[in-house]
Amino acid sequence: MAHKKAIKKTQLRRCSVCDKIGHNKSRCHEALAQPTQKTASQPFKFFVHHVNFKDHKSKHVINLKNETNFWENINAAEPSQPVNSDYFYYHDDKQKTAPAAREQSSELDIDFSKKTTQKNPTAKKPSEPIFANLKNNIQDSVNKIPTRKIAISIILIAFLFSAPIGARSYYANVKLTADKIASKSTTGFNALQESTSAMMKGEIGKAQEQLTLALNNFNQAVDTLNTKYKFLQTIASNLPFLSSEIKSRQNLVTAGHEIALGNSYLLKGLESIASNASSTITQNINLISNSITFSIPSYKKAMADLSNVDPNVLPFEYQNSFKEFRLLFTAYLNDLESLSKLGSAIDEIFGGKGLRRYLLAFQNPYEIRPTGGFLGSFAILDVKDGKIIKLDVPAGGSYDLQGQLSQYVIPPTPLLLSNKRWEFQDSNWYPDFPASAEKMLWFYRHSRNSTADGVIAINASVLNKILSITGPIKDSKRNLNITSENALELIQEIVEFGPEKKNNKPKQILSDLANIFVDYFKNIKATDALSILTNLNQSLSQKEIQAYFTDEKAKNTMKEFGWNGEILKTGVGQDYLFVVNANIQGQKSDAKIKQTINHQAVIEPNGDIINSVLITREHTGIDGEKLYGQTNIDYIRVYVPEGSELIKASGFVWPDEQKFKVPEKWYKPDENLNKIEKEIKIDSGSGTRITKEFNKTAFGNWIITEPSRSSQIQFIYKLPFRAFSRDTTDTPINNWAKIFQTKTPLAKYQLIVQKQSGVNSVFDSQTIYPDEWRPIWKDGEEATLAANGFAINPVELKTNKIWSMVLNKE
Repeated sequence: MAHKKAIKKTQLRRCSVCDKIGHNKSRCHEALAQPTQKTASQPFKFFVHHVNFKDHKSKHVINLKNETNFWENINAAEPSQPVNSDYFYYHDDKQKTAPAAREQSSELDIDFSKKTTQKNPTAKKPSEPIFANLKNNIQDSVNKIPTRKIAISIILIAFLFSAPIGARSYYANVKLTADKIASKSTTGFNALQESTSAMMKGEIGKAQEQLTLALNNFNQAVDTLNTKYKFLQTIASNLPFLSSEIKSRQNLVTAGHEIALGNSYLLKGLESIASNASSTITQNINLISNSITFSIPSYKKAMADLSNVDPNVLPFEYQNSFKEFRLLFTAYLNDLESLSKLGSAIDEIFGGKGLRRYLLAFQNPYEIRPTGGFLGSFAILDVKDGKIIKLDVPAGGSYDLQGQLSQYVIPPTPLLLSNKRWEFQDSNWYPDFPASAEKMLWFYRHSRNSTADGVIAINASVLNKILSITGPIKDSKRNLNITSENALELIQEIVEFGPEKKNNKPKQILSDLANIFVDYFKNIKATDALSILTNLNQSLSQKEIQAYFTDEKAKNTMKEFGWNGEILKTGVGQDYLFVVNANIQGQKSDAKIKQTINHQAVIEPNGDIINSVLITREHTGIDGEKLYGQTNIDYIRVYVPEGSELIKASGFVWPDEQKFKVPEKWYKPDENLNKIEKEIKIDSGSGTRITKEFNKTAFGNWIITEPSRSSQIQFIYKLPFRAFSRDTTDTPINNWAKIFQTKTPLAKYQLIVQKQSGVNSVFDSQTIYPDEWRPIWKDGEEATLAANGFAINPVELKTNKIWSMVLNKE
């Protein structure tokens, strides 16, 4: 019994036929010699560490509890030359001692850099796949993992495959739980998706139910990881070829768990709003903002885990869905982080510190103007302590201020096509929204003898988003059912051809609808709060809503988030493009216009940059069609880096000069206009007006497009800076050489393209460098590197865009 106990302790192979150590019954020569025994097709080969069969106590048995630094003396060693074709013996130490001395060595040295030589030419290498694959994997990883970790991995592997039968069964059982974990994770994510969708729709009960289901599934998966996977995790954490899959599963489960926790914070905020019906808008939004703030840490942990998940560990049918979910969740997290920062400004904006009055400017993108659309309507909004005190929408629209305006100033020259006097409805002339907002306030002050605390411009397209939250609105007065699908066209029809127009109240429908919306927001459903915030954030980022406040804190908040609609500031060496359209006397034809912007930058051998901008406008309307079938008359301005030189411009068509109005002689020039628009010259070849505005150079001219036709114009100009200097040894870009690890000169090119509110142009670009330059890095949406530059594939300008490229000179 003592002898068997010693054998069990050392875990050596002992044949039940010949009682010798080193093989089992199926490989015993004596057993194979018996006629009743099946002959193996090939001898089983394996490594035997112990050449002295009399000593059953292995020299390698180490007490891991007491020995903590044993791995420091471990080196890798190849098996020594075999004695015969069936067995391989090795037991080398660092000093390369003689065989007799090796038996007394207590160090384990394995050197995979050596090659095994065989005295017997008929001998073959071990064919057992476990050991073969194990060795290959370790060899592949040897240069990537510290020696100490390699040693630990080897010992753990040896422990795993020499462990008792119970441990191996445990390992097999853990492998079988992989499907269970994947199943629980998948079910959890599906429930999580349902919970999020229900929460966004305001279905709190369903959201809570699905969230509970998600948490239960993730908790079960976590329990499985912490119990059945615990042994495998301990080993796999030191085995690079096993740890990836295990860690991916673990990250997937923990990510889902963190997302569920984050959702629970948001859901708690919604439930708090629902339980307090008397709360104000500011209180509700602050509750949501606080809930978002609490949820973000969990979401960030989830994002980190999701980034480390290999989609291949999931069932095949869920892999693409997971990739899409990871992208969407990234955008979702970014949006929530933006919303959480709004809390400090909300109190001021919504009257938390007293009565606030705002001018709401309703812009119609179907008749495009620089800040988003024609100012056909406006409203005055009074708010205090988060409550709407009053919303006044004049039934006559913006023209109600005409008779009250006390100032007579000459408008910008292109606007003389419609009016000889500059008035409120044309006040959003500047593409820089803060400048236009201040001009709106100026007109309002000189018309109503009253001031306002800010301007909020709202494009008509926002109405569709509001209706998608509130649902259809019934206009009993006109027997209309207004939905998100028909709102714009239906309201436009009533405004232009409805019975109220005969009474000079064409915008009466807007005044009536305003009261319906006021009642809705006064009694806003708690369940709609998150949807409103999400849509608000999207509208602000896409310039469907732009805001300007006189309060410095609120003003800076809008600027920080890029929601104030200002012309972007650019630095030295940054290319910039901003195409601005202004429909003047073209009716609502912009609803049928498709605009494409083709940009090209050609870099000359001396570093000069020659840009070409080709703008195509296609009119898809039908001649004679009501509202939309009119000729589109567009005054277009292209803003480029300040100091750019116009080389050539072509393709322009001017309106009939006789249609321009002539101001009265006693009208005054507008002082603000003269300060902002500083004319440089008029291009004699094309009639293009060149001005300096907002630290940019602007090229302005006319483009007229008939229904079912296309128009095309082109600007060719030289930038005021070079892509690289003749002396490339003293340029800032060469500091990047340390990053890209190159000693040759580098050049960079960066393009910033600004989106005009109300216009979703399609944009593409090409940047071409001299032949000796090769791109080595690029960044930006739809950007593709070429041999001597890069291309930007067609992309819709829903937001501002930026692209960058770094090149290396051969």
